[in-house]
Amino acid sequence: PGGTNDSNEGWIDFRVTDESGREVYRSGAIREDRHLDPKAHTYGAIFVNGKSERIFRRDPQNFRALVFSRVIGPGTADVARYAFTVPPDLAGRSLTILAALRWRKFERRFTEFVYEGKEVPDLPVTTIAEYSVVLPVEPRSLEGAAPPATPLQAATSKDAKPEDWMRFNDHGIGLLVQGDTKGALQAFGAVAAMDPSRIDGWRNQARVWIQEGNLAEGYAMLKKCEEIAPGDAQTAWFWAQALFKEGRYEDAAKAYQRVLEFFPEDRGAWFGLGQTYFRDRKFAEALTPLLKVLEIDPEHREAHDHRMRCYKSLGREAEAKEAEKAFLKYQIDEEADARTNEFRLRNPDVNFDSLPIHVHS
Repeated sequence: PGGTNDSNEGWIDFRVTDESGREVYRSGAIREDRHLDPKAHTYGAIFVNGKSERIFRRDPQNFRALVFSRVIGPGTADVARYAFTVPPDLAGRSLTILAALRWRKFERRFTEFVYEGKEVPDLPVTTIAEYSVVLPVEPRSLEGAAPPATPLQAATSKDAKPEDWMRFNDHGIGLLVQGDTKGALQAFGAVAAMDPSRIDGWRNQARVWIQEGNLAEGYAMLKKCEEIAPGDAQTAWFWAQALFKEGRYEDAAKAYQRVLEFFPEDRGAWFGLGQTYFRDRKFAEALTPLLKVLEIDPEHREAHDHRMRCYKSLGREAEAKEAEKAFLKYQIDEEADARTNEFRLRNPDVNFDSLPIHVHS
């Protein structure tokens, strides 16, 4: 979801039923009071004020700290985990599992605030996407049963279809966003195994290895990418990151320049180029890309910091003071953690849902 994520309400409605329609497990239901299940896997943002109280009245002048924000950005994914115990009487039968992404324009508390003293309307709930699957229940104890298939085994099984590569790739992206690099590597390895001619599996493995700091494996994957699509600008982004980490700044700068040939408004590439010149002590050259970053995003804290250091190194003290003033204006609030931690202690459900990896059980 985009827009006003502090008042929007997105969540996953996860439901398990048996053959007769009996509900075995449910997470993400709308309660009788029209409020959402507090243990649901949610999408949106939670802010607190100076007293560590949740903001739900759409008064951003009182925002003091972000507790957490979960969105699915362009090209990214999310992974939600659920666990439940299958009732013994269902042995030999089947379960239907439904997962639906629901959406309500305003959280119920905000609607109640707006209509305080009046009849509160019941805002519609939109289903953005849903999918269900029927799973057979083993007719015996699962003790001693074979472990579930790994992503690679699933991807290379006779039941795998070529179009499944995207599902594995999205799953890997969701795991990587959550910090599960081991799981992400397995998923991306499955993508490469399903279709070695696709660049995605190899490039995303490179991405993980570079993030892990294993540059040798990262370079090996990037070379695979060059065999498939020489000079690809998206691959160049990861070459730049790897070369920068190794301290090969001249080569890293060339890679960033390759990215910018195709994506001239990419602030990440501009900042990477400025940071690379700065590390290479080319302070005058660094200022051009850093100022370009600030044209795109005037509140880019790190760009202000780097240009301040460049100006100081060049002896341009007046400009350095102006840059420092901007950096201090946009720097991270050091009191934010204290405010959010106090809120988390009082709201264990929110604290649980904010963890990158958690299981709704």
